[in-house]
Amino acid sequence: MRAEHGAVERRRVLALGRRSGELAAAGRHEEALAASEEALEIARRLAEDDRDTHLPDLALCLAGAAMRYVRLGRRRDAVRAGCEAVTVRRELARARPGEYLPHLAGSLNGLACDLGRIGMPEAALDAAREAVGIYEGLAARSPAAHEPSLAMALHTLAQRTASLGRLEEAVLHSTRAVSIRRRLAAENPPAYSVAFATALHGLGWQLAALGRREEAIAAYAESVTIRHRLARSEAAQAADHDYLATVAGEWADLLMDAGRLPAAMEPLEIARSASLHAGDTERADRLAALMERAGSSRV
Repeated sequence: MRAEHGAVERRRVLALGRRSGELAAAGRHEEALAASEEALEIARRLAEDDRDTHLPDLALCLAGAAMRYVRLGRRRDAVRAGCEAVTVRRELARARPGEYLPHLAGSLNGLACDLGRIGMPEAALDAAREAVGIYEGLAARSPAAHEPSLAMALHTLAQRTASLGRLEEAVLHSTRAVSIRRRLAAENPPAYSVAFATALHGLGWQLAALGRREEAIAAYAESVTIRHRLARSEAAQAADHDYLATVAGEWADLLMDAGRLPAAMEPLEIARSASLHAGDTERADRLAALMERAGSSRV
């Protein structure tokens, strides 16, 4: 009877998890969190009664709750859930590494991001390093399955390293992430082009912060070219145009700082157009005025 009740409750946990994902996809984030927290409460109770059977579900619910908290800006709650998810998945990975090491690495990567958001850069760096170390081992044995996740973790590690001012080291991590994502994007553009462009943007920012301006300009140019192409697709959303406007604007700033005003006109126009598509007319007007001033200064 107890096992039957546990099976029924587990189905509730899984159904609530699916419902939470659907609500989040629809932008109903408060409701998504409520469903996630209800699932977590049930999973925690089940794991207390039968740890071996229900611990994986508890880990999944904790990771889901962490994502919901992040979306609502509840960063410390996200860190609390993320830390517990890492603890549970570390226990699972010790017992069954082949099955649970990838999940542990994923939780560590998410926790690194969350710790960075609440101003704990050293702890964030430690989590990011551990995630990369796990993914490196997994990718060495099965590149096709784990290289995308390794690139993601390297990107996170680069960000966390840069946040501590260790820019040379950050560039090394970003360069590895770009290399992997370049290859993946060449093999499967629809799946990996966005991630590739994001890695290029991170590398460009870090190179610019180091004063390696020409290398930074090249990275920005490639990132914007990819993002601009993707933004012209029917699937592009306002957030895609907003991000494109930001990256193109940063590229233009680098070119103008280098005194290359004619070259800066292209990214300025891309940023202005993207701002309009994103509904940000105020930024579009500022960029138009900047283009006019830049054009006048060339005369």
